[in-house]
Amino acid sequence: MESKNLKIKGIEDLSAGHWLLELENSFSEKPMPGQFIHIKVAPFFLRRPFSIAGCDRDKVTILFRVAGEGSQVLSHARKGDVLSVIGPLGTPFPLRRRWKKAFLVAGGTGAAPLFFLSGELAGQKKDILFFYGARDKSNIMFRMLPAGIDFIFSTDDGSYGEKGLITGALDSCLKGGFLPDVIYAGGPRGLLKEVAGFAEKFCIPAFVSLENRMACGTGLCYGCVTKIRTREGWEYKRVCKDGPVFSASDVAWEED
Repeated sequence: MESKNLKIKGIEDLSAGHWLLELENSFSEKPMPGQFIHIKVAPFFLRRPFSIAGCDRDKVTILFRVAGEGSQVLSHARKGDVLSVIGPLGTPFPLRRRWKKAFLVAGGTGAAPLFFLSGELAGQKKDILFFYGARDKSNIMFRMLPAGIDFIFSTDDGSYGEKGLITGALDSCLKGGFLPDVIYAGGPRGLLKEVAGFAEKFCIPAFVSLENRMACGTGLCYGCVTKIRTREGWEYKRVCKDGPVFSASDVAWEED
């Protein structure tokens, strides 16, 4: 974890209130898929966490949706501005050589860490199928879709891809006998809970990126805890420090 002042290399309005922000990459530690950065947005005291949607030697990319005052201010940032950033933070998605076929399941801006992950998996010559669900066509971030990867899309209103939730398309594939070695998921908790159920039913390891509200982002305040199963029962784990990536089978979904 490092504290950096990073210059904005580019900022772009993608669609439907979604923004792409590119920052110079001067981290000495290479960010990994599933990790996030914590950005100071003036004049607010608390930093804002953003999943890393892409990274190379020169830049770190994040996606965000204007949903509150902090993200609204950030959307007015301009190329050349400097932001105070802490990162990379959190635990990344686990990768295993034996996992040759992967399903990635994303909803909304929860797709951000999976865009990053898909590039990493493609570089390792993995067989990838990306399930991507959104409210409507305008909410699909086409600009971020990696080349050479197979996608299945769904929209709530049927304006693009299949109509309905993306978990319906996932369910159809699994019931049809098209089973992956691992499932990775990001998005609303309801989607992640469904993915966890499918993974348990079909005995597939699955890992989810949780989106709990965070304050400090470094594990000090315990403001983002979630219940995680243990051999003794359960305990509270910090999403910012112990996560945000957890094994889907460890999350106490019944608490929802």
